[in-house]
Amino acid sequence: MFLIEMLAAKQRPVGKIRASIGTLAKLGILKMKLSVEPTTAYLLTKGGCLGRCAFCPQWINEEMLSHLEWPSVDLIDVVNGQLNFKRVCIQSTLKKNFWREVKEISSLFEIPISISINPVSLDVLRDLSRHSEMVGVGLDAISPEIFKRVGKPGTWLSYMVYIKNALKVFGRKRVHVHLIAGMGEDPKDAVKLMTKIYELGAEVALFSFTPIRGTPMGKNSPPTLEYYRFLQIIRYFLSEGIPLKEIIRLDPDDYKDAFLTSGCPFCNRPFYNERPKGPIYNFPSRKLLEDNWEHIREEAKRSLGYIRFLP
Repeated sequence: MFLIEMLAAKQRPVGKIRASIGTLAKLGILKMKLSVEPTTAYLLTKGGCLGRCAFCPQWINEEMLSHLEWPSVDLIDVVNGQLNFKRVCIQSTLKKNFWREVKEISSLFEIPISISINPVSLDVLRDLSRHSEMVGVGLDAISPEIFKRVGKPGTWLSYMVYIKNALKVFGRKRVHVHLIAGMGEDPKDAVKLMTKIYELGAEVALFSFTPIRGTPMGKNSPPTLEYYRFLQIIRYFLSEGIPLKEIIRLDPDDYKDAFLTSGCPFCNRPFYNERPKGPIYNFPSRKLLEDNWEHIREEAKRSLGYIRFLP
């Protein structure tokens, strides 16, 4: 009850918010069996999105994000159940005053907070950092050409400035740049961009492209597992400071963690890019990784065919 009392004392407005079905199931709000529980509470602001990204269903159906439904619930129920999680991730759509809403919501939580928002000014980032410790940057596209092709709002340059400003405010390794693999990029561009992101001091949260029915890219194909494993290995090596040339010498058994979900601490996003029956791109638990290791190991070995794209 102390959280309700805290909210009353602060006279905070409490309304509705969207949450992933895994989050709601772990809170007991939604009755369903989870094969892997989320370790982060995933929240999404309501109201749809003014963006028109070709891969995203939010501007078509605000109840959807990736291939999953995000039901609307009382924010107070999530706040009161926050201790079931290690972290909360507040994702904002593009709409009027979106950052003020994120600031208001983030002020209600006591566990570590990550926010994922569209580019804002340096001053706004400083304001948001009062309640959040990490920020996600939804660059998504792996090259300026793909950025334009998929209809990302803003400009490639505005995102580059945003990443650098976020690093000034939040610090090294506290800015996670979201990249979606498999939207037609050149593998060389993927390696080049990830290398640049790590040189700046940020991290990469890697996603696989997931075709969503009804979106302009709904009939496109997801990336091959071999290509995605290659990018997972590159991301892991860059994050751990392992020279990329070591890919040839090391065995996949030496870098198993490369295939776990990447992102903020305790971010496991169970089946955000896939269905439990597979194929699985990001493994949300170590047990599931070990259970499937022989298949992953072979996929990782085949992915070495992409080493020709290394600088």
